[in-house]
Amino acid sequence: MYLPPLLTVALTIVLSTTSALETREILAPRNWDFRLLGPGCNPNASNIDISVFHRSGLYGRDCEALDTSLYNTTSVKSLSWKSPSTGADRYDLCMYRDAECGSDNPDVIRGGWEVCYPFTGWVGFRVVQGGTEC
Repeated sequence: MYLPPLLTVALTIVLSTTSALETREILAPRNWDFRLLGPGCNPNASNIDISVFHRSGLYGRDCEALDTSLYNTTSVKSLSWKSPSTGADRYDLCMYRDAECGSDNPDVIRGGWEVCYPFTGWVGFRVVQGGTEC
């Protein structure tokens, strides 16, 4: 198969840019990492292959609704939450039954590390400084 030189250069630039962006995301500093996982969670593995949703960050996050038009939450069975830092760099995950994060008694993961935590169908989440109220 013959590719014209200009097309070859364009493909090379696109592929290297995509690779650089993925590398940048992997290397970005973060204090927390959150994934929704499909069936088959293994607490002793990374589970990236069954991840259907991913967020990570250096700081807290205001309420975010799970957009079910983008993410098939019916296939979600568990989640992975990692915020292993101590002190001011530790964050907690608050999960709500409503998309505005206003429901009483949210489900909360504190302590920094939960893998294969059961997904209960909540639709909104917030990331807060470790130990603070949701």
